[in-house]
This record gives sequence, C-alpha cells and structure tokens, in this order.
Amino acid sequence: MLDLLLESALRSLALGVTVWLGLALLRVRNPRAHMTAWTVVLVASLAMPILIHRLTVTIPAAAPPLRVVQFLSTTLSGPVSEQIEIPALPAQDPLALPPAVEAGAVQPPHPVTQLADRRGLGWPGFDWRTLGVAVYLVVAGVMLLRLLIGMLLSLRMARAARSLQEGWVEGADVRVSDDVAMPVTFGSTVLLPTDYADWTEAKRSAVLSHERAHVIHGDFYVLLLAAFNRAVFWFNPFAWWQLIHMAELAEIISDDAALETLDDRPSYAGILLDFAGGFDVPPVATAMARACTLRKRVERILAGTAVPARMGWRRHTMVAIALSPVVMFSAGAVAPGASNPSAESFAARPGAPAAHGAVEGKRHPLDRYVGYYEFAPFRAVGIARAGDHLILQETGSLKVEVEARDDQAFISQDTGGTVTFTSDDEDRITALVLSEPRAKSRRAVRIDAGRAQAIENAFARQVATAPDRFRDQLPADGSKVALLRAIQDLQRSVPGDERIGQMAENVRRQIARLHAMLTALGAVESIFFRGVGPGGYDIYGVQFASGLAEFRVRLATDGTIEDLGFRPDGDGTPGRILACAQEQTLKAVQDTVHIQLTLYNDSGADIHVFALDGDGTRSRDLVIGDARSVPFIAHVGQPWVVTDASGQCLEIIMPGQSTRFLTIPADAREQAARPAPQRRSPESGSEQALRDYIDALARGAPKYDDMTPQVAAYTREQFLLGRAVLARLGTLRAMSFRGATPNGNDIYIAHFTNGSAEWRIGLVKQGKIGRIALGPQY
Repeated sequence: MLDLLLESALRSLALGVTVWLGLALLRVRNPRAHMTAWTVVLVASLAMPILIHRLTVTIPAAAPPLRVVQFLSTTLSGPVSEQIEIPALPAQDPLALPPAVEAGAVQPPHPVTQLADRRGLGWPGFDWRTLGVAVYLVVAGVMLLRLLIGMLLSLRMARAARSLQEGWVEGADVRVSDDVAMPVTFGSTVLLPTDYADWTEAKRSAVLSHERAHVIHGDFYVLLLAAFNRAVFWFNPFAWWQLIHMAELAEIISDDAALETLDDRPSYAGILLDFAGGFDVPPVATAMARACTLRKRVERILAGTAVPARMGWRRHTMVAIALSPVVMFSAGAVAPGASNPSAESFAARPGAPAAHGAVEGKRHPLDRYVGYYEFAPFRAVGIARAGDHLILQETGSLKVEVEARDDQAFISQDTGGTVTFTSDDEDRITALVLSEPRAKSRRAVRIDAGRAQAIENAFARQVATAPDRFRDQLPADGSKVALLRAIQDLQRSVPGDERIGQMAENVRRQIARLHAMLTALGAVESIFFRGVGPGGYDIYGVQFASGLAEFRVRLATDGTIEDLGFRPDGDGTPGRILACAQEQTLKAVQDTVHIQLTLYNDSGADIHVFALDGDGTRSRDLVIGDARSVPFIAHVGQPWVVTDASGQCLEIIMPGQSTRFLTIPADAREQAARPAPQRRSPESGSEQALRDYIDALARGAPKYDDMTPQVAAYTREQFLLGRAVLARLGTLRAMSFRGATPNGNDIYIAHFTNGSAEWRIGLVKQGKIGRIALGPQY
C-alpha cells in the first residue's frame, strides 16, 4: 500500500509542477481558469492510485545518446572508484537467506541492506514496512476523523441557524447564526453573523454576491475534496499547498463577483477588513475573510485591475480537455515504441535551450519595471535599469540599487529593503510595494512621465523655499485665511460637492473621514500660528467648540492650498493608564471627538493594541513591532487594550492629553501608574548622538547603523530636504537641553550660525536613535 501511495504522491507532484509551469509560461491570469485547472489536478490526484498502470504512454524505444546514459548512471550509482564490494555471507550466518529463497530464482537483497545488517544497524525480525503503514494509518485516520467531526459540527451549526426571508436575500438559502463572526458558506447555505442588521445595503449586497458565487461554483465541495486529499496524502507537501491555493482562488473569484455588484474597490476592501477580526468560523466552511488569504486579496482589489471575464461551461471544458494529455502522461505506464529521431537529436545537443526560451524579445526583461510610481500626491519613486539591476530613487532620497530575488521581487543589499511589483491580467506592471526592515510597507501606483514631472517640480520648489521659511519662522501670506476657508468647506461639504474639487488632492482622498472628524469638533473659536515645519508647512493650532486640532498648510504659487495635514488633539480630557483588571468594566463612550495617539514599543517583542467598542469587546487590532512608533486616531473615551502577541493584557490606555505620546516598556504590566514624571536632565549620550546625526546628515553620509530601521527609513526619505535645511542654517555652534517629553524624548535647541532649531531625540537599546524629529519651537 505504501508503495502505491508514494508513487501516486510523486506522480501528483509531477502533475502539479507541470500544470503550474504551463499556467506561468502561457501567462494565464484568469483565476477561473486557474481554479478549473487545479480542480482537474485535484481529481486526478485522488484517482491516481486507480489510474496508475491502467493507462499506457508510448515513447520511442531507441536508447538515449551515450552522454545521457553516462550522466544518468553516474548520478544514480556514483563514481566507479567509490563503489564498495560487499562480501558474500557465510552459510552459517544467522542473517543468511533461508534455503528455499536461496534456491529460488530471486535476486539477493540490496547490498546496502546486507551492509546494514552486518554492522548491526538492522533489527532482526522487525518489519519496518509494517511500522510505516501503521504511522500512515494513524495520521491519516486522525486527519479524516477531524474532518468528519468538523463536518458534523458545521452541519449542526447550519441547522441551528435561523432562516432569513428578507427581500434582499433573493431566494438564496441565507441563515443567521450566533456562532459565526463573519459570512461563511456551508454547502449551499450562507451563514451570516447576528450583526448583519446593522450593515448598509451596499455591504449586504456585496456579501450576498460573494457568498452566492461560492454556492454557484460549488467551492465548498471542491475544498472539502481538497481537504480529503490532504488527509489521504498528508505526507505530500503538494496536497497541503493545493488546498491553500484553491481556497485563495475561490475567494478571489467570489471577490470579483462582489466587485461587479458593488463597483467600489476601496469600500469592498474595507468590508473585508471589517470582518478580519472575526475568529468564530465553522470547522468546515468557506469563510469570507480568513487571515491567511486577506492580505493578498486586499492588495489585488486595491490594485484596480479589471475583473476577469466570465467563463462559460464550454471554456471550463476546454481547459479540462487541454489538461487531459498531461494527466494521462503523469498517470500512465511507459511502453517502448518506435524511435523519434528528432527528439533524440534535440536531447543530444548539449546546452539545448528550453522551448519557451527559443524566441527572445528585443527588450531586456527588466525594462518592464522601468517607469514612475506614486506613493502620495507629492511623493513618487523612479525605477531605472542599470545592466541586470534596477535603480530606485524616491522623491527626496538617494538612489538605491536592487537586484532580482524572484520574478517580480527585488532586494537591496545595502538597506535590506524589498520592492515587489504587481501586474494586471495582461501582465502589465501597475504598482509596487516598498518594504523596509521593521518599517511599514508602502504601495505606489504606476503613473506617466507628466505626473512624475509635476511631483518632482513641486519637490524642487519645496527644497528651494522651505529652508528659508523654516529659518525665518514666518507664516506665508494668506495661509491663515485659506485654512479657515478650507475648514468651513470641509465641515459643510460631503463627497460630490463642487468645493471639494478645488481642494488639495490628499484632502480629496480622505474627504469623508475629515468631514466626520471636523464636524464633531464644532465651530471654530480661535486659530493661532505655531511655526513653520522643516518641510515649509505653516503649522496652526485651531480651537473648536468641542476640541483642539493641529493643521499643517502649504500654499501653491497661486495662493491656494497645495497640501494640508490634520491632527486631532482631543478636547482637553487628561487621559490615564488603567490596570488590566478593569477591562471587563470598560466600554467606549459614543459620539466623542478624535485624538491622535502615538505609541512607541520598547517591550522587546511585538505588541497588539485593541479598541474596546460600545459593548466592551476588543476590535480594530493594531500590531506594533519592537522598536517602532505608530500613530493612530482614537476617540476620546474609547479604551485601548495593549497586549502581548498571545493576547495577554499589558495595560489599558484611556486617550487624553497625558497619553498622546506613550512608550510601552517591557514591564508595562507591573507598573502601577504611567506616564512617569518627565526627566529634568538629558539621557546619557543623547546630546552626542544628536550632534553626530546632524553632522553626518549635513555631510551627506548618515550613519544608518546608529539608527533603528524605522528611523533609518525616515532619514532616507527626508534626506535631500533635511540636508537643504541644515545647509541654510549653517554650522552647528552650540546645543542646549530644554527638557524631556512624556514618552522619553530629549528636547534640544540647536544653535547654528544662521539661526536655531528644536530637535527631539530618543535613544533605545545599544544607544541607537529610535526617535528623531526636527521642528519649530512651540
């Protein structure tokens, strides 16, 4: 039995590799075609033990060329000089073969078996094959039993659910279950969580389209078959990969169905992310937002690629028919036949290229990545080719060389960062994702040269004007009036109003969120100038009827707002740190203003941060890596639970003025109260570290090894602008300590020949710079 299973697994693996290569070489992008192909492979894998030796494939009978025979014999037998002769066993040896066997016309045992027995490595009388069969049966039995129990539990859950007869269900078998936290499909039944009544009509329509697509395509039964295949061939890694890949394809196809209904990619991506926190899923069911498939699906949705064309039953049949010869060949026995001279001559040619590489295009393969990509309205990255490498240069940063790691991923040996390109259904590069060690990944979409030139022109103007404006600390003419007008428009307007079209691009991208936050703050009571940031932005504090906020404004040459930043600062609520024991008694307060919190993780391991909703339930999970700072928007009065990776509570943060900037230490759970009193003396080594940082940046040679990866990434991004500001300020003359912030940053005033500037610096493990900021004094 083991021999048959092993042979079936190897043949299935060969079939899977062949199909994967075929899909890649033919550049098949339609996920429906992929799903059909892998379904054929799945059925063939399960049927492989039956198909073996029942199909016959005829190949040429002629022997391969001499050099091929020599190569194969060397590979299988090893060099002749290293062969070992095994002496014959004496007749009285207890391990000798029985006379009946010796008299028969059978081959003697393999020499390796004899050698093992002679050296005492074998166990006389012990059948290793029996042990192998027993191990296989135990593992396969456990996995099949687990699958059966999951089926029964899911069936009971589906039967206990309440049938939904509302009009929007459109005749589908939709039920409401208390036991699920996200939409799932079991057989032809769609199970919804109890909070479905709070969904918008668009969300219900998208969810129903997604789950009905699962029902129409029979995804539950296909994946159940794949799970059964994995249980039978549990020792074959291909069976595990096949189940995961087919589950991902099923979700992508259903996503396309939902997008056809909703026609709003960002909204649908948000719907998936809303379900991402739910963990209550039936043991055997297709869940809408499993964490293992979510990231790739959201990236694909936001990439903006066109929804693949539908495939009728004829095209599905054509795919299956096209794969039938491959299935027959992988499962068939080999029989000799007539020779094929052309095939022999091709195999005999040393270094003969593969068929798919016979025709090469005129362009270099890396030229497809060359172009411009936009991260944000005023930040882009250019990609150029230098030989067999790519050169990456982000707005305001130095050039970085990256080399290929696989088909569409590249890595920098200098920074450790990676660049991953994404393509559409026609294999055209449409976007890239830039990831740096322990820094947040950023996505950029491809743009034309005209748009890239506009971004570079805006940055050139910023570099030319920002240093003088930062040194002088004077507001730009008209910036206050322009900001007041923008606030009024944002409070009165909703998406679609004409006034929105005249605003800065990054404001239009988040208009709904800004409108909600500014409306909650109420009427403007006062506005005051705080200073000019190093990027040339005028910084204003605005007091509203219900709270405070900070705005950063940059004007265009015509006096309109070119760029605008917003940070809500709460309503004056002090904020506090609570013990974990109070979590059960806490709930979010509704209809409060927003506040931005910034947490720095100094715990030595990744942490999670959960918001508590109106029912006191954890939601909105944020993950903060060690030695990283993360800003996020919270509601005043909404508790946030800080936990370790296992979900064990470390402390609870109540948002407010004293908790806007916090450091999470390793012993957060043991500290009775935080934040700790501010220091009155600088941290040892901080002044010298800041001096070295300023000096190296001014010379154009930052010491990235003296920074955490997050600070290093920030320094690279701001390199040209930061150096321009330092060039205008002149030579550093003196430095004075002004105090420490609540999260442990030392505040210094650096005095230069042409002015002064405030710097904030925080050191972490091994004296590295973990936090750095240059800003006006306010």
